[in-house]
Amino acid sequence: MILRKRAWDIMRTDFAKVDDQATLADVMKIMRESLKDTPEAHIVLVLSEMGNLRGVVSAFDVLKTAENIVVQDQSVLSDSEGTDWDAAFRRACGMCSGIEITKVMNDKVPSVKPNDPLLLVLHALVEARHNWIVVEEGEKPIGIIVISDLYREITREMVAEM
Repeated sequence: MILRKRAWDIMRTDFAKVDDQATLADVMKIMRESLKDTPEAHIVLVLSEMGNLRGVVSAFDVLKTAENIVVQDQSVLSDSEGTDWDAAFRRACGMCSGIEITKVMNDKVPSVKPNDPLLLVLHALVEARHNWIVVEEGEKPIGIIVISDLYREITREMVAEM
């Protein structure tokens, strides 16, 4: 049965997205809301005005950007006892919030087509070394598959065969 299943059989059609004019603050707000319902889907798709896929921002990308900004703050790096950690955090938050999302997003997005078999989806995930993949038709995203969806589907069949 697994050989008959396609990407569209397990893809999620409800996914977080922003336009390419968004800031990191916009993405953080949208991702926090999205994570309430689907904690394993920690990505936000970045779309052009025409709805084409431009890139993806993951929770890791957000945290890495925040860490880079904090590390750049010399008062944090000085390791002095007089460091005002609250002020450093506020500065970092302010600097993060205005960053253009196109400077943070990953524009090398692994994708599959809706009719691709699940084994091809698995191969694409392994090759990309991501735990998510975008399902595209044309240049427009129509869904996402996270590794937990694929794992559940494949192991359901494997366990039934044991």
